[in-house]
Amino acid sequence: MGHDLGYAALALLSTSTYYAAFVVFRRSAARMPPLRGSRPFTVARHMLTDPVWLSGGLILFLGLAYQVVAFTALPLPVAQPIFAVSLVLLVVYAVRFLGERLSVREWFSVALFVLATALIGLSAGGAPGAAPAADATLAGTLRSPWPMLAVMAPALVVAAMVWLVGDRRAGGRHARKLAGVAYGIGAGACAGLAEAGVRGISLVYENGGGVQGVLASPYPYLTLGMAAIALGQLQVALQRCRVAIVATVLTVIGRVYLVLSSVVLFGEEWPREAGPFALRAGGFTLALVALAVFPRYEDPARGPAGERAVGATGAPLSQGG
Repeated sequence: MGHDLGYAALALLSTSTYYAAFVVFRRSAARMPPLRGSRPFTVARHMLTDPVWLSGGLILFLGLAYQVVAFTALPLPVAQPIFAVSLVLLVVYAVRFLGERLSVREWFSVALFVLATALIGLSAGGAPGAAPAADATLAGTLRSPWPMLAVMAPALVVAAMVWLVGDRRAGGRHARKLAGVAYGIGAGACAGLAEAGVRGISLVYENGGGVQGVLASPYPYLTLGMAAIALGQLQVALQRCRVAIVATVLTVIGRVYLVLSSVVLFGEEWPREAGPFALRAGGFTLALVALAVFPRYEDPARGPAGERAVGATGAPLSQGG
């Protein structure tokens, strides 16, 4: 019992640390010149040369590392609600200390997202572990790339569309910028696929592949590539949008995409038992409802009071998202 409580505390600390990195990234974004998704190498240069962003990256890495330790020792029905609680703490922090304001409609959507995250995690409680493909090697993937392309293509297309639409110059005083939900979807899909790559690394290692087997598999390269895109999109989003909205949408979309990509990459099946089946279906349904309810465009009055952010055109905008 004592060990379980200790790991639960570690899980809460690690996920809170993970989300604390979002706040640091947000501070870093405010220091940077206008970032444009259509210029990814410029975005990467500003990120990698900014000490504040690098400190946020270190915090993110530490949070993820401790998550692996804690969540490996805890059953998923315990670990996933802790993940959702940490997300709630981030939203409360953003509202209380960053001055971000949410409408009643946005609070309702955030609540649905948090509940969807918990349900999707709980639905895996009794599921057996996945297994990597028989030919889980980089060479084998290059010979037969279709499963990997099937999961990568949608994430890349969504990320590219959000970046390009967000960078589009909108004229007129009634022009409205995309809300954080759009950026959260793009970054979340890539983050979920990066997490699937981490899962693939773990599966290859646990099945006797060792370090050599992991390096020969496609999963490290999938993780690094998709994580780089997700972090770049996240940084652009945090320069234009509220961290509470971006982080919430990123989290639930990441969980959904992890589940869907695991079906393709690892042959995971939808839960067959009535309880886990209902939890999984309910989580997906709530996520879709939340996306449908969320405003597509931002009300500038909802941003932090007195704070200015830089929009895609390079002109100052009221912070929103």
